[in-house]
Amino acid sequence: MLAVAVNYIGAIKEKQFGPVFVKFFDDFKVVKTSPYGDLGKGRLQLCQPEEYEEALKGIQKYWDPTETFLELKGPKDKLQKVVRQMCFFDEEKKYEKVLLEGFDGITDFPWAVQIVMVQLPVLDWGQEPEWLRKADILILNDADRQESRDFLAKVKKARPGIEIFIEKVQEGLSKELKQCLETLFAEYLEKRRRIREVLEKQQSEQVISCEQAHRMAGKLKVSLFLFGNVCDECGYRVTRCRLGCF
Repeated sequence: MLAVAVNYIGAIKEKQFGPVFVKFFDDFKVVKTSPYGDLGKGRLQLCQPEEYEEALKGIQKYWDPTETFLELKGPKDKLQKVVRQMCFFDEEKKYEKVLLEGFDGITDFPWAVQIVMVQLPVLDWGQEPEWLRKADILILNDADRQESRDFLAKVKKARPGIEIFIEKVQEGLSKELKQCLETLFAEYLEKRRRIREVLEKQQSEQVISCEQAHRMAGKLKVSLFLFGNVCDECGYRVTRCRLGCF
């Protein structure tokens, strides 16, 4: 399963990366969420039990005629759980490749590939903001030359190794950006495969402690969120969880 989340930073008027993205990656579904009754800051607590059918109540769905774009409207906590169910557990509806728009992907879907799209100016700049530290790729959209030069200097100082592309996304994706995304997607799928392989070899029962999960994720050099997500997908129950990663 390949999940990609889009994060928007700066004065972006039209948050419409999905339509451009699927012109180049046409095997993806785009799920755009329009939450109301926001929970406020903080990531989703999946440990709060709720049946899927119950979570679906009050959720409005709007498919486009091609069934490529699905918009979901509803309370934020329910939307997050419904998207997670669609991605991993609904045998009839789950998607093999999905682009998630509408939420703060780094906070709400930390197990996905993280695309951060920046529109200058960015008014709030910290020395190491979470979105920069956790982004997999950064796209600087339609930026003025001098403005982008100053911004990129800050980015490279805070995160020297991050892939950065200066694009006019409304006109499409460059060949170089597309190739970089393809590489990221392949690496993500390989990480999920390695996690599943380790779980199958080392766990006779589908139960794993939080401490074991930390050790195994560290050995594989993958994030705890991704490791916990694959555990979830494969039916493993994480016990004695300490940090809320699973």
